[in-house]
Parts: sequence; C-alpha cells; structure tokens
Amino acid sequence: MGKGPLTGYRVLDMTQFESGTVCTETLAWFGAEVLKVERPVAGELGRYSQENPGVDTYGFLTMNMNKKSITCNAKKPEGLALLKKLLEKCDVVVENMGPGSMDRLGLSYEACREINPKIIYASLKGFAVDGPYRDYPAFDPIATHTGVMVSASGLPEQPMKAGISVADSGTGTALAMAIIAALLQREREGIGQRVDIAMQDFMIGLSRSQWEPYYANGKPNRRVGNGMPLEDVAPSDTYPCKPFGPNDYVHIYCSRHPGSKQWDNLCDVIGRPDLKQDACPQMATPRERFKNRDICDNAIKDWLKEHDKFEAMDLLCKADVPAGALLDCADITNDPQYEKRGMIVEIEHPQRGKVKLPGFAPRLSENHIDFKCSPALGGSNEEIYKGLLGLSDAEIEELKAAKAI
Repeated sequence: MGKGPLTGYRVLDMTQFESGTVCTETLAWFGAEVLKVERPVAGELGRYSQENPGVDTYGFLTMNMNKKSITCNAKKPEGLALLKKLLEKCDVVVENMGPGSMDRLGLSYEACREINPKIIYASLKGFAVDGPYRDYPAFDPIATHTGVMVSASGLPEQPMKAGISVADSGTGTALAMAIIAALLQREREGIGQRVDIAMQDFMIGLSRSQWEPYYANGKPNRRVGNGMPLEDVAPSDTYPCKPFGPNDYVHIYCSRHPGSKQWDNLCDVIGRPDLKQDACPQMATPRERFKNRDICDNAIKDWLKEHDKFEAMDLLCKADVPAGALLDCADITNDPQYEKRGMIVEIEHPQRGKVKLPGFAPRLSENHIDFKCSPALGGSNEEIYKGLLGLSDAEIEELKAAKAI
C-alpha cells in the first residue's frame, strides 16, 4: 500500500452513497486505514444495482478505493457491541446517515466519546444539525438549490443544477480536510472532538463570489448562461467547434479589465486584426464588445469552423487567451497524459477486469500510497475481527449465526 501522511491512523467508515464515501476515500488516499462498515449480504446501499446484483457498480468503485470492507449489522446487539470494540481502536469515525440514525443506533457522539475520549467524530448531513432544517432529508441537488449555486446557474428564465455532484464530493473533501485539522489539534492538545459539516453550508461558502454582485447592486445574483456573472463583457461564452458533435465546444473568455491585451491577441490568432481595440470602436472595451457581441461572437465562430476544441484551446492559450476545451469522461480517460500523471489510474477488479478510474488531485512529495481496488464485501472480516479484535473462530461463527456480520 505504501506510506502516506495519515499512515497509522484508523478510520471507522459508516458512510454510504457519495458525500461520506468521498471523505473516507480521501483519508485512505492519504494513507489512513479505513474500515468500511457494510450490511451483511447486501453491502452498502450504493454497492450493487438492481440490474447487476452481486456486481459492484462503477460508482462504488470510484468512491471506495484503498478501503477495507467489514460486514456488521449494528441493529443487532452483537453487531453494536462489535462496533463499540472497534471504536476503542479507531482514531476517527465518519458517518453521513440520515438525521438521527446514529443516535438511534446508540452511536451518538456522546456514546462514542465515552468509549474513546480522543475520538474524532465526523458527521456529514444535508442541513446544519443546529438549524431549523436539521431533520430534513437531502441529496446533492437539494443542497445546491438551497445553497445559492443553482440561483446563479443556467439561463435568465431557467435555473439549472450542475451535471455533477458538486455538493456531495465537495462537502466530502471539505470534511476530510476538517478531520485532518482535528487530528492535528489532537496531536497538540490531546483532545478529541466532534466535526460537523452540512452540504447546504458548504455550498453557501463555495458560492461566496456571488456576494460581490449582490452588494454591488443590492439584488440577488443573476443567471447569464456561459457569460461572466460579475459583469456584461465579451467574449465570454462556450462556442461550437469542428466537427460539431455534442461535446465539441470551447469556452473563451477575455479579461474584463479594459487594459488587457487578450482581445487583441485573440484577433491575431483568428486573423481579424480589423477587430482590435484600436482599430474598431465597437470592440474597444469588454463592455462595448458585449453590446456588439454578434460581431465578436460571429468572428470567433467563423474561425472555429476550421478548428476542433483541442486545436482551438492550444492556439489561443499559447497566445495568452484564456480558453478551455469542453472535455468529457472519454476525452480524459483516453488522453495518456492523465494516466501518466496519476489522475487516471488503472485498477484490476475481480468482476469487471481492468478499469480506469479518476485518481487523486493533490500531490504530496511524501505521499507514497498505491491505488487499490475497492474492497470485496466483508473482505477484511477475518483480518479485522480476528487480527485486530482478537476474536476466535468460534466467536466469529456465533456472530455469523446471529446475522451480526
């Protein structure tokens, strides 16, 4: 497995779906030993699909790498006792169950702290535990709608949620950061603590830039599609490219600051020096270009008829014009640079064979963790229950008979 900055720390992972599992996978990629607690036979709710019972979903594969799976039914007295024994030997417990679920199981923060006073008890919920919505259920789109983001996304007449789970994965990553901070404080002060994060609160913080226009004009943020929300400027749009497939687009944005030379640089690239700031009054400033954006945009679109998104991005960026090709999963997976850099990793899955999955964005020179496939259901039962807790073969059989594991 290698060694990382969190090697030596043990995490009891009582998460499911995306937000919590991303948190614990992040800790595992930093070297923590993560014990994923799953339901006997059925596994985590996101492990199997109805179409392929018994076969791990790709969603499970992407969010549970480098973990160890143990099965335990916490609703059975024997299973609850087992988890409490594990708590004595863990540094962190992470959960993102429905509101009140951990309390009903007898695993509240207070109960866990009695067992292990130095435990870091991390909870991820849809809404703040001390707010009026604390008992409301929530998934990613609920958090993005109630956390400002969707109010700023989409067209003026139609708000639009993001196509990816920003609140889920983002909140999970933020919780991992908070857990690491809590572990650092424990190293200094010898104390455990409770760590809470709400997806709505994370999205509010992530949307902090929206407060600039709000205070500038006293009105809620506006939706401008692919334009610049802070100011009406051009170019600032996502433009179609050759060969005009569903994802053949490039986003081009020139600085909104009047002194910028990016527009002139773009005119040189597309062969339209007649549209430079000094040559064309209608293109003299970002705001003037917005007023006359048909001229601006049509010049760009004419040039893009002869260039695909990769060529366009390359030519523009080399001329100091900010541009980004619209890259999809296939583009990323099939580009060797991402695999070379470890942002796409190939793992061997016992059911699906070789699979390429997203890797870990942070780079630490002393983090030497190898990427490992997500675990088989209960694949570490023997190692953890016998090796860590010291249970005998007879005790293991009794737990199985009681359907506790």
